Amino acid sequence: MTTVWITDLGNRFSVLREMLRNLVSKPSTICYPFEKVPVPEGFRGRVEYIDENCIGCGRCSRVCPADAIVMVEGPREMEVKGKKLMRKKKPEVAIFRCIRCGLCEEHCPQDPKAIRLTCEFSGAGEDREVVVG
Repeated sequence: MTTVWITDLGNRFSVLREMLRNLVSKPSTICYPFEKVPVPEGFRGRVEYIDENCIGCGRCSRVCPADAIVMVEGPREMEVKGKKLMRKKKPEVAIFRCIRCGLCEEHCPQDPKAIRLTCEFSGAGEDREVVVG
């Protein structure tokens, strides 16, 4: 009986010791969004679309496993490798349907890429129909 009481007393002191250590240490959390979280290298965040770089080939919409990218009317005259072309369509990305796999960026033939994943990870919202493009 005495051994159980001593063991129980030791556990209580370890909890008390842990509480005192946490009272004097700095917090392990941050005040997001006021303080930004460091983003690890290779992080696949929100989709960014740059219309000036897009040639309207549609590769991004064909490889998207979540069907988050659709090609919509977006006629624009552009120059590719010294030739003037008329682009007929442009991609439109449903942000909350996107699974951020990176296949669209990988299959984009343009350099610099017309569609890419950024390091920005905030993207909460209520409207499921939000699109980029």
